[in-house]
Amino acid sequence: MTLTSALAPNVAETFAHLVNGVWDGRVDPGLLERCRRRACELIGAPLDSGRHASAPEPASDSDRVLACLAFTEMWVIDPHSITDELAADVRSHLSDAEAAAFTISLATIEAQARAAVAWALLPDSDAT
Repeated sequence: MTLTSALAPNVAETFAHLVNGVWDGRVDPGLLERCRRRACELIGAPLDSGRHASAPEPASDSDRVLACLAFTEMWVIDPHSITDELAADVRSHLSDAEAAAFTISLATIEAQARAAVAWALLPDSDAT
């Protein structure tokens, strides 16, 4: 049984809507894929946890990607350690709308990765 199949139908539908919104193009999907993979690494989730069917290959290093990765790392490790400078670095590369969508996406990605780790601990579970 998968996590998604174990959800009540209305919850599964709402969850799918939230996840699909992450990958709707408001934030560069390659950037999000790079951050998703890093979040999975930090959490100890399988690298395919939360991988959306529309997600492209991860973005290559750039100042923008590195700023968002640094933010992602602190978000996952200790959100209270996100400094004004770290946030400002991300904001220098993303518009207001992109920054808002990025943080919502990051929260969703992190939740998926943490849920995958927890779900895998249950008997007869499938982490997908």
